[in-house]
Parts: sequence; C-alpha cells; structure tokens
Amino acid sequence: MRAKSKQKLLFLFLFAFLPFITFSQCAGPINITVNPAPLNNGYSPGTVVTYCVTMTGYNQLGTNWFEGFDINLGPGWLPGSITPISPPANCGGAGSGGSWIWLNSSTASVAPFQTFGPGYFFDEDGDGLAGDDFGDAGNCTWTFCFSVIVGNNIGASLLLDVAPLSDGVAGSWISGTCDAVPYSNATPSNVLVNGCLLTATANITANVTCFGGNDGSVLINPANGLAPFLFSLNGGI
Repeated sequence: MRAKSKQKLLFLFLFAFLPFITFSQCAGPINITVNPAPLNNGYSPGTVVTYCVTMTGYNQLGTNWFEGFDINLGPGWLPGSITPISPPANCGGAGSGGSWIWLNSSTASVAPFQTFGPGYFFDEDGDGLAGDDFGDAGNCTWTFCFSVIVGNNIGASLLLDVAPLSDGVAGSWISGTCDAVPYSNATPSNVLVNGCLLTATANITANVTCFGGNDGSVLINPANGLAPFLFSLNGGI
C-alpha cells in the first residue's frame, strides 16, 4: 500500500518534469457488447437494453491507480432507469481489501473536485464512497454490466459513452498523469416511433401489356420503417 503524505509530494515533483501524458496511455482497450442490438438504427420506447463493458489492461503511471468507469447517457434514455447488474472484480487495489461499487454520483476529494457518475467506482476503505480514497491497482481485465430503458423522447439520441477514470481525476491522488478522459462510444441510436423511426413509404411499380390484361406484376420497394412489412392489395394481404 502506498503512503498517503510525503510520497504524494515526491511523485508530484518527479512528474512535473515529464511530458504531458494523456489518459489514453493509461486505459487499455475497451469492448462494449449490447443486447439487444439496435434495429434500423434505433429502439422502441420501453426497450430494456443491457450493456457489458470490458477493459483489458491499465498502464499505471506514477502510482496513479484506476478509480472508476463513468457512464454518459444521451437524452433518449428514460431518466433514472440505469440499473447495475454486475461489478468488476478487484484487481488488487488497497491490498485487495477494496471493492467496486455502483454510485449514481461520485466526487473527487482533490481539486478541481470533479463529480462523475453514474457508474462503477472503486471503494478502497469500504465506506460507500469512492472519491475519498485510492483506486484499484494492477493490470487486469475489468468487466461490468448494467441495463437502461429507452424513453419516450421520440427521435432523441440514445448515445451511451463509457470513460475509465484515474485516481488523479476521480479519487484522492494528486498525480498529474492520466488526466484526459476519452469516452468509448456505443450504439449512437435513436428512439423509434411505435417501432418506426420514420413513417414507412413504398415505391410501387406495375407492369401490364394492355389495360384490363392479367399479365402484369407489382414491385413494391419499402423505405424507412421497421421490417417485417405487411402489404394489402384491394383489401387482401
């Protein structure tokens, strides 16, 4: 476990002479799975969508440990509907005594005292908070899942972003490394109207050699809407 007083000043002094390092050099690659996948670039209102996020590896710079995953939701999601399903596993932070917890809001205890959430954050001392202590340590694979419900804001964006946060950004460590916060985008979709983002239209082509003949055919090309489609001709299907 790292010391929490003089060593902080020592690390701050050392890293003052290093070039600026963005957080993308700390966080490993992120993979996001979505179930169900958007259909016709959207979801119908009330759909429950489950996301599972996996980050592989973390390049720990200057003992700047890994503090949390911040989730950013677009306006198309039902407010307050995001629900945690499963947290990441402890990789070895705080002598393996800490745990990952779900927080709707978490505020760092160092300037500029930024607030993040909702998302999963690392609670080192078991007090139900994350911003007042250090993050997870090690070089592991972190996986967590959550669900969120599509709202009724028709046509609104269902953008969903996930950003890994360092201890120096969202916790209590004063290291200047890993400061940038890149978000990993998933499903930039829309809320559909009764299953249709736009009203379904069709281009109809009919061919017949002469008026009244029976050798014609009808070609229908639907556009927009959400398959499967039903067609009616003179009242029949």
